[in-house]
Amino acid sequence: MPSIQLTDAAVKRLKTPAEGRVEYWDTRTPGFGLRISSTGVRSWVMILRILKDGRWVQQRLTFGKYPGVTLAEARAKAIEAKGQAERGEDPGAESRAEKRAMIERTRHTFAAVRGEFLTKYRGRGNRRPAKRTLAEIKRVLESDLFTDWSDTPLSKITRRDVLDVLDVLLARGSEVMANRTLAYLSMLFGWALHREIIESDPTESIKKPGVEQSRERVLTLDEMRAIWQATEPTETRKGDLFDSIVKVLMLTGQRREEVGAMRWSEVDLASAMWTLPAERTKNHREHLIPLSTPVVEILKARQAEQAAMGMATEFVFTSFGPRPFAGWSKSKRALDARADIASWTLHDLRRTLATRMAEDLRTLPHVIEATINHVSGVRSGVAGIYNRALYLDERRAALDAWAGYVLQVVGVVETDNVVRLAR
Repeated sequence: MPSIQLTDAAVKRLKTPAEGRVEYWDTRTPGFGLRISSTGVRSWVMILRILKDGRWVQQRLTFGKYPGVTLAEARAKAIEAKGQAERGEDPGAESRAEKRAMIERTRHTFAAVRGEFLTKYRGRGNRRPAKRTLAEIKRVLESDLFTDWSDTPLSKITRRDVLDVLDVLLARGSEVMANRTLAYLSMLFGWALHREIIESDPTESIKKPGVEQSRERVLTLDEMRAIWQATEPTETRKGDLFDSIVKVLMLTGQRREEVGAMRWSEVDLASAMWTLPAERTKNHREHLIPLSTPVVEILKARQAEQAAMGMATEFVFTSFGPRPFAGWSKSKRALDARADIASWTLHDLRRTLATRMAEDLRTLPHVIEATINHVSGVRSGVAGIYNRALYLDERRAALDAWAGYVLQVVGVVETDNVVRLAR
């Protein structure tokens, strides 16, 4: 371990060893030196004795790499460290604290916390979001809007940063997406705040930036007729899976994902009952759906088609077998072209059933809510906790009446065989 007087000129002349490393100790500042490795890395080092746990021990410190840290800067740090040691202080404590802080900053970047959030987040009832919801959150938070945030510590992201992202979406005319983005960011920052990753939430008190109107679309009778007729096979077009799904959606009022992923194990055609397990419902409650005759006929037709094709599958609506129907967007566009009505969504079928059951068939509100498994209004709050009645007979009567109503509206039956329920 050679000793020399370290000067700027001397440091520049020192050779890189062929292998291993060599340390040159400064004759001017005892314990201070330069370590040179065979890789060419040059680091300022210091060896001194400190008082720890009642005894003197030797400690090695580093003060950065040359030439990033100059000789004068490294020597000044070495002299300061020696003074701290002589006063009984730990000269490496501040350096270790800085390193820990730096590690924490890099560990809690936006990208790192986002990944942890998507893996661990739990929402209402301490439940993981539905797969479709989680996929949408992931799509938004991993969009190009946040590319510049990736390596930024989450604690360094400000309210202004959030507003800038929202302004970009508003400039694009994506007002609904701006609202969704703010909601998902609030979920992320709220989760991080709860985990003590950050000390404040930059999304707090930011109001919804975009104009958003809740959907109130209820299909007219003409629109219901146009949609149904657009699902019927013609001389030039055979019926498909989507046609059957749309009819079941219109006749049952259930959710798109529930119908699209219907399993044969959930259906009892003999008793005309569909049992949705809790893990497949939005409110995580088992849901029983009485099946009207037209729905049973659709399901029996699917059963026969699968048997004819030799398809062994758990799914009612599938063309591939191992997976349920997935071509929603393409099939919906094709249906829209045939139906030729104003913009509508599959969820409008559910809203239309609930509205027209109430207005046209005089079905009681609690029966409608039980039918579509919607816990709100008359079934929410204290009433919802204590009222666990299934109303199965009433629901079956309501869905049978609704099926008759739909078939009359769409022109499948000509006589008025609609059952109007007493209020």
